[in-house]
Amino acid sequence: MKRLTHAALAILGIAIGACGSIDEPADMVLINGTIYTVDESNPWAEAVAVRGEYIVAVGSNAEIEELSGPETKTIDLGGAFATAGFIDGHVHVGATGSLLLGVNLLDVHEPVAFAERIRAATERMPEESLISGGSWGAYEQWASSSAGKTVTDEVAEPFTPHRDLIDAFTQEHPVLVSRFDRSMHLANSRALDMAGINENTLNPTNGEFDRDENGRLTGILKGSAYIQVRRAMPEKSFELRIAEFEAVQAEGRRGGITTIQDLTGPEMLRVYQETRRRGNLTVRINLRPTLFMVEHIASIGITKGFGDDWLRFVGYKAWVDGIMGNSGALFFEPYDHQPGNYGYLRTIMFPEGREGAGLSMTKHQKYTDFPPGNLETLLQAAVPTGLPSHVHAIGDKGVRILLDIYEKILKENDMVDSDHRWRVIHAQVIHPDDFKRFGELNLVAEINPYHVSDDMRWMEERIGVKRSAGAYAFRSLMDNGAVLVFGSDSPGTNAARYYLSPVYGLYAAVSRQTLSGEPAEGWFPDQRLTIEEAIEAYTMNPAWASFEEDIKGTLTPGKLADISVFDTNLIEAGRENPAGLLEAKVLYTIVGGRVVYERGD
Repeated sequence: MKRLTHAALAILGIAIGACGSIDEPADMVLINGTIYTVDESNPWAEAVAVRGEYIVAVGSNAEIEELSGPETKTIDLGGAFATAGFIDGHVHVGATGSLLLGVNLLDVHEPVAFAERIRAATERMPEESLISGGSWGAYEQWASSSAGKTVTDEVAEPFTPHRDLIDAFTQEHPVLVSRFDRSMHLANSRALDMAGINENTLNPTNGEFDRDENGRLTGILKGSAYIQVRRAMPEKSFELRIAEFEAVQAEGRRGGITTIQDLTGPEMLRVYQETRRRGNLTVRINLRPTLFMVEHIASIGITKGFGDDWLRFVGYKAWVDGIMGNSGALFFEPYDHQPGNYGYLRTIMFPEGREGAGLSMTKHQKYTDFPPGNLETLLQAAVPTGLPSHVHAIGDKGVRILLDIYEKILKENDMVDSDHRWRVIHAQVIHPDDFKRFGELNLVAEINPYHVSDDMRWMEERIGVKRSAGAYAFRSLMDNGAVLVFGSDSPGTNAARYYLSPVYGLYAAVSRQTLSGEPAEGWFPDQRLTIEEAIEAYTMNPAWASFEEDIKGTLTPGKLADISVFDTNLIEAGRENPAGLLEAKVLYTIVGGRVVYERGD
């Protein structure tokens, strides 16, 4: 077959990479596609050629077919839409795996479904393993497609399960599942036995161990009773963690995810390493250890860029405040539905009182009223490593606290105008005075757009219309100079399930509607993004924010062949019919030139 020279290909306008000789045939070509490259110098193409792990050319069908040889694998896309592999900028991998392989009760608030879900978990999980979490009742008060409720809406008495629902088929598993708001928990008889608790060992008046009308323990636990039982539960085995991670990888492949940015603990790092050793790693992992580990990590020489294309350290994760799901995000003014509650500081960052618990603040308190916390000290310690800081801040006061600390440290280290790429994670509710500071400080806003579609169920009830105008304000953040990075926040909040599929985030960003299309005009529609901006926030921007823009984020010759192929033109759907994004299905997920998912697998 005729081989074109570099010069001839350049004349034809084909984009060529520097990976090997152009005379070598491609290992794989994708032809007859509608390919959105996210590369502004060459945004649209019909075909892509791949050699090894890298893209070698992007162009027309005729041009790419010239690079085929007898052994070249050809994938005819038949007009399907392809784009750069999606990078999920915010995943809790361990928690997602627990929910996928374990039990998901978020949409359960009646006895039959409750029992069925836990029975199904016993069939998936190894004997003797703990069945935990679950978060039952999350949609009991606010339907999943609701565009908002008011405090006057009537809510039925919450569903409260009994251990009798599950004891018959959980003899081989301790069960300790929780209501979504953590107000109560259910233990089966096996878990109670392991904790040494029975009808005769407890004072009948101890209300933290609930009893039924016959005086029997129901299994419902509150407060210290839950802690007592939890301490007696078995630790999760390493092989169970491996299996949970494979469930996460499988969901990611089906969603077109090629890179996950994770909050990484030591256990999960070992899981990633072992999965790779076994040859089973199908998604790239950007590692984000907690900021508490900065001194240990720095002491062994881990700095910006440490790792490789599969496992790379990209930042440190830390927290300022709580979350909206449990009304713990920190605000200047109290929650409308809970007068007197302003949210809380994470005391593990601002240590005062019991570590790990929220430090509630009053109207007149400032974070500077408390002894200097760990956050500023740890952020300063991270500066010499070059790894950027990625800090969770949700309420308007929580965001202000973080911006103040960031500004202080960046100025002290002469870094404001440097290429630091520090992030504000979530940035959910922002005071009007603070939007401009994102651009002034050159910050990244790592946001989870599906929160818009889900949280509008109760946002106005909790913080009112005026403050909601600054919630999930994607357009204002972008217009004020923030770089947007999108993520799923999988497995979601304690009040909802979020999936490892970018179509939900794209839909939320361009429509600002619930999954059922409410409200028709969108929730604060002036904050919508274009579909092109939303795709960039899932591809090019997270690559840049992780100092990986030279190897991923666009379909450009010389970059890794990470490609997501859909049966729906995402650009057309985003412009003309955002609901069509929710129907889009992944046909192929390609990571490093290898097809890791093909629809029908």
